[in-house]
Amino acid sequence: MTFSHALMVRGGRREVGLSNRVMRGVAGRSRSKHAGVCIVMLLVALYGMGLGMMLGQQQDDHAGAAQVTSHIVQPGETLWGYATRITPAGQDVSETVDELIALNDLDSGNLRVGQHIVVPVER
Repeated sequence: MTFSHALMVRGGRREVGLSNRVMRGVAGRSRSKHAGVCIVMLLVALYGMGLGMMLGQQQDDHAGAAQVTSHIVQPGETLWGYATRITPAGQDVSETVDELIALNDLDSGNLRVGQHIVVPVER
């Protein structure tokens, strides 16, 4: 028999009981295990909330995205000329040119015949 075990006889059966010192240790481990599970659940919840906020932010970023289509550059066509045709009356053509340059990642306003450019569906 060890220090922490006690042999008890009940109703003809032999049972091994644990001392109070051992029981306190087991209960302490149980409490620390419970605390560990709570901490893990808290971290998972916080991670989920952070991920949800990031996804929500990404959706907001795409909410203002313009619909686009493509246009094939024809002979003699210039970016300014094309921008003039698609810019609504009363709006600044230079803003359309800037938008087309940004959408197509162009270094300049020069276009090549047959080049596909991305253009906004509505302005």
